[in-house]
Amino acid sequence: MVSAGGTARHLAFFWSFTHYRVLMIAWTCAFVFSAVQWVLSWRDRPWTVTPTQRERLDRLRVTANIPLYNEDPELLDRCLYALVNQTRPVNRIDVVDDGSSIGYEHLRRYWEGIWPGGTEVRWIRQRNGGKKQAQAATFTSDPAADIFITVDSDTALAANAIEEGLKPFAHRTVMSVAGIELAFNSGVNWLTRTVSARSLFFQIVACGAQSVCGDMLVNRGAYALYRGGLIRAVVPAYVAETFCGHPVKLGDDAALTLFARGRGRAVQQSTAFALTMYPETLSHHFRQWIRWMRGSTIRNVWRIRYLPIMSYGWWFTVIGDYMFLTTTIMPVIVALTWPRSAYFAEGALTAMLVWAYLTGLRILAIHRSDEGWRYRLGTLLCYAPAVLWATFVLRPLRFYGIATFLRQGWATRTDGAEVAITPARERAAA
Repeated sequence: MVSAGGTARHLAFFWSFTHYRVLMIAWTCAFVFSAVQWVLSWRDRPWTVTPTQRERLDRLRVTANIPLYNEDPELLDRCLYALVNQTRPVNRIDVVDDGSSIGYEHLRRYWEGIWPGGTEVRWIRQRNGGKKQAQAATFTSDPAADIFITVDSDTALAANAIEEGLKPFAHRTVMSVAGIELAFNSGVNWLTRTVSARSLFFQIVACGAQSVCGDMLVNRGAYALYRGGLIRAVVPAYVAETFCGHPVKLGDDAALTLFARGRGRAVQQSTAFALTMYPETLSHHFRQWIRWMRGSTIRNVWRIRYLPIMSYGWWFTVIGDYMFLTTTIMPVIVALTWPRSAYFAEGALTAMLVWAYLTGLRILAIHRSDEGWRYRLGTLLCYAPAVLWATFVLRPLRFYGIATFLRQGWATRTDGAEVAITPARERAAA
């Protein structure tokens, strides 16, 4: 009923503002685009398996890769602990140190070896070559692996994350599976809280719709699973990727997802959770965002070039780029025609906030044992500010990322670990 009322009001706006007909068309497209994703996402359900399928999955050889570069040692320790103690053990874990300036010898001595359950932990140190090279060290050294898993070094998997993440592979057309990424440190400050709310919504709604169509565009780097045969076939192209004659080091997760989509279905498993660390400072947050935008600039070109034109992923990319440009122009036109545009701006902002909270109710679908209902309600209330932050602060940074997309370095952790397990306020007090 609320949606119907909002649609009626939107149509009234459309016919009232004749001077802004072009803007109203763009606004209508944005509304429809968002509504389609919202409706499709309701069809995203956790994958389940039969006893026979579970037996077949249990026989798969599973190898996990942890690319390591200047990570906080306590976070890496937590990452390994979570992997070794899975309800469905993995066969091998490779920690690949990509030339870190931080010493990890104490962790290496403790973890390297074979653990109860048969999990073998290996430690590899190599010259700094980037995340792709760190992953390739594992991809090219286990020819028997049926499934490769990528896990970020600041991420701890839920105890059943591997068991749940493997379930979609019971279907032979599935080539890759994305886990659900949750912010371990979401309550540290306003930044982690709002970014967490926006990330949750994106995964539940936008990625949920993509998963329904088998068209995931990005398997979150924090936790993703791939068929071994696929990975071994694409490794040469993956590590040697170039764009305009320049090597591409960023967007590794999106590249692997695109390769998977080219061979079959790329989906997400909404019951496979990974707890990761979000930036706690504006500097880290902005640099991470710029790095993502540099990678996504190249990935969007490849998606338009290689995805089937009738696929959901192709249209999501094209419409998304169109909406990015038109909604960027809209505030400029409003500012240039002020104060005549005041009523239009008020109506547009009100509609955006109301729609954000209405669709943002999906955030409540995720229930964490360490969060009560008040905290979850607070996360919902943070979603609209997160939308405004992305619109008016992160959007200009996206243009900078597009303009500098050929800069392909790590961009974060260059001078050491930037996020630790201990919250920032506790570190300051200490």
